[in-house]
Amino acid sequence: MGGVVGLDDHAVRTHASKPLAQPNVVKSVTPPVLKTAYGSSGLSATGSGVNVGFVEFDGYQKSNITRYDSTYGLSAGSVTTVGVSGANYDSSPGDGQIEVELDIEVVHALAAAANDYVYEAPNSSAGELAMYQKIASDAKVSVVSISWGACESAEGSSAAKSVSSAIATGTAEGISYFAAAGDDGTTDCYRQTGSAVRGVDFPASSPNVSGVGGTKLSVTSSNGYSSEVVWNDGNSGGSTGGGISTVFTAPSWQSSQSTTYRKVPDVSADASPTSGYYIYSAGSWGTVGGTSGAAPLWAAFAALQNQVHGGSLGNLNPKFYSIGNGSSYGTGFHDVTSGNNTLHGTTGFSAGTGYDQVTGWGSFKAAGLSGLIG
Repeated sequence: MGGVVGLDDHAVRTHASKPLAQPNVVKSVTPPVLKTAYGSSGLSATGSGVNVGFVEFDGYQKSNITRYDSTYGLSAGSVTTVGVSGANYDSSPGDGQIEVELDIEVVHALAAAANDYVYEAPNSSAGELAMYQKIASDAKVSVVSISWGACESAEGSSAAKSVSSAIATGTAEGISYFAAAGDDGTTDCYRQTGSAVRGVDFPASSPNVSGVGGTKLSVTSSNGYSSEVVWNDGNSGGSTGGGISTVFTAPSWQSSQSTTYRKVPDVSADASPTSGYYIYSAGSWGTVGGTSGAAPLWAAFAALQNQVHGGSLGNLNPKFYSIGNGSSYGTGFHDVTSGNNTLHGTTGFSAGTGYDQVTGWGSFKAAGLSGLIG
C-alpha cells in the first residue's frame, strides 16, 4: 500500500483516495512519534475502561488491527462491530477498508486499551441517521470518531439538522464527538460536484461536534514537537477543510469568533501525507494522510481524558473555546500560525494567532490541556 491522501469519505458517500509517491514522505508518524510529539506519554493513561465508537460505512479485518498492535507492543482492548440497519461489511470490506482501519489504529496509537465499538451502517442518508441514533440509544461509548462526511449542500439542511439532533442526544449523555473537517480546503463540495464554491464539511459543522482540521507536523530527531503548519498540498494533494457553515448559527461559546454562523474547524492535528500515519491495512503497511487521521487522534486524546478525569466529558467545544479565549491558551494548545487552505482557485482562509478557520485553536499539548480540562 502506498501513501494515501483524501480519506474524508464524503457522505454522499464515495470513497476518494489518491496514491502518494512514497519518496514524498518526510517522516511517517507512529505511536512513539505521536505520543512524544503531542505529549500523551506524560499522561498516566492508556484508555483503559473507556469505550470509543467509530462511525463507518465500510468494514475492516481484525487481523490487520492485531498486526498494528503487535508491531508496536500495544496492549489493546476489545474491538466489536455493531451493525446498524442490517449492515456488516467485515466479511468483505470495500475500498473504504483503509479508512476504517486507519480510524481504529490511530486511536490505538494513543489509547490502545480503550474498547472499540465499530458502528457500520448502510451508505445512505437513512443509514447515516440510524447510525447516530443508535450510538445515542446504545449509550455504550463516551467518545466517537467520525471520518466520513459530506459538504453541507450535498448533505442538505434538513438531513444535517436531523443528524445534529441525534448527536445532541449523545452529547447530553456525555459523549464527545470528533469529525474530520474535510480535505478540499474551503471548497468542500469539490470532490462531489466539481464546484469550487465555498462550503464546509458536515458533521464537522454541527455545533455538537468538534471539527478537526489538518496540519503538517515536524518533529525533532528524538520525536519531540518541532512545529506545525497548515496542511495544504495543492489541488492534487488536498488541504484541510475550514470555513463557515450555512446551516448552523454560531453557538454561544463561539460568540467571540462569530456572531452569525458557526465557524470550523475547532481544533486540528497532523494530516499531511508527508508526515502521515503509518498504518497496516488490507495486508500491507503504508502512509496515510487526511483530516480523517486527525479526527481519531483527537478522539484518542479525549479517551485518555475520560480515564484521567473519571467520567464522560460530553461536548468539549465550550471548554476548548474558554481555554482558547483565556490566558492559558498556550498551555493547552500548539497555535498554528502559518499557511492557508486556498484550493481549486478559490481563496481560502489563513492561519494566524489564536483561532482561525484553518486549524481552529491548533493541536493539543496533552499534559497541559488535560490539566485545563479538569
